Amino acid sequence: MKEDYSSFVDVLEFQSGEHPEKIAFTYLRNGEIELDRWTYQYLVQRARTIAAHLQSLTNKGDRALLLYPPGLEFIAAFMGCLYAGIIAVPAYPPKRNKPAPHIDSIVNDAHPAL
Repeated sequence: MKEDYSSFVDVLEFQSGEHPEKIAFTYLRNGEIELDRWTYQYLVQRARTIAAHLQSLTNKGDRALLLYPPGLEFIAAFMGCLYAGIIAVPAYPPKRNKPAPHIDSIVNDAHPAL
């Protein structure tokens, strides 16, 4: 039976309810070496925790700049934004001790609250 979903959060909630221990995401370094894997249930727990924190700091519809290296934490933060009604603005984090004009441009354009 085909389910009707109004959002990606609905899909994630359904998968977590129906298949809590099924692997949702696996992170492979260089596309080869498995470093981490998360189940749907764990991803939903992480996303909800992040969403609650975001909601305590800002308002629905605000923007949050996500500066994460590749990995599952980015996915949790992105999903947390979806749960909280926050607009995610993803960007690759700057390198240590290097100027980051691209981040300045993103901040000036997006005006993130977080």
